[in-house]
Amino acid sequence: MVNGNKNILSKNLKKYISKSGKDRGKIAEELGLSYSTLTDWINGNKYPRINNVEKLATYFGVSKSDLIEDFEEIKKDNDRLVAIIVKLRTNKDLVNVVEKLSSLDKTKLEQLSRFLDAII
Repeated sequence: MVNGNKNILSKNLKKYISKSGKDRGKIAEELGLSYSTLTDWINGNKYPRINNVEKLATYFGVSKSDLIEDFEEIKKDNDRLVAIIVKLRTNKDLVNVVEKLSSLDKTKLEQLSRFLDAII
């Protein structure tokens, strides 16, 4: 998960650096960071401490979550959930199946999921 967090921060940092129109040397200087430290964060080699995430967020005028969360993945998940909710509202048979599934214990649910993966 740590590498995933580094990659998310890296992607988001690149986006905000690009939007700022400044080079990383200038940004590092203005933030009081070493060029190599900022470069390690940008390249996803290292992850900053929370105080430095706050410093970056303040610098770019964004929230910390804008730097450390993958909103594209969250949006995909939300879109998928909305589609499921719409189907649940319009299909009583699907509601019946979901109600039955919700009563299964973890083991049975995993078995059913493997079975469905095999036949679908």
